[in-house]
Amino acid sequence: MIDSTGAVRQQIVVGVDPARAFDLFTTHMTEWWPSDHHIGSAPIEQIIIEPREGGRWYTRHTDGTETSTGYVASWDPPARLIITWQISAEWSFDTALITTIELTFTAQDDQHTLVELAHRDFDNYGPDADRMRKMFDGPDAWTATLAAFAARTGVPA
Repeated sequence: MIDSTGAVRQQIVVGVDPARAFDLFTTHMTEWWPSDHHIGSAPIEQIIIEPREGGRWYTRHTDGTETSTGYVASWDPPARLIITWQISAEWSFDTALITTIELTFTAQDDQHTLVELAHRDFDNYGPDADRMRKMFDGPDAWTATLAAFAARTGVPA
């Protein structure tokens, strides 16, 4: 039986220091986020994480529309970032749904950073919790996303 309350956990080592890894993750997300991972009706123009607690995480699309993903719950560069994921099982933004993604950036040496991701609160999906947890734990979700991030830093997964 799948434990729907458990977090999806991923980790990857990237070839930059924690400050650069944090910056690439937060301010350059458009450059590495998989282009087909969005809920808009037009391609991604820019993904924005506002650099402060309470800031928005959203996508601006090429047709001028915006779609929200969540908000910044904790902004602690270069060590830690907590953002919410509020995309429903029907792939639309839902203000009532809150799952959290915690990222930590830990130096391994002068040139490498361990990036750990924990996506939590799948029980908030209600009857879709098991399905959504399995989806996020699958190879096309966080695994592929972190691999794309690592490739952007110069160290492919």
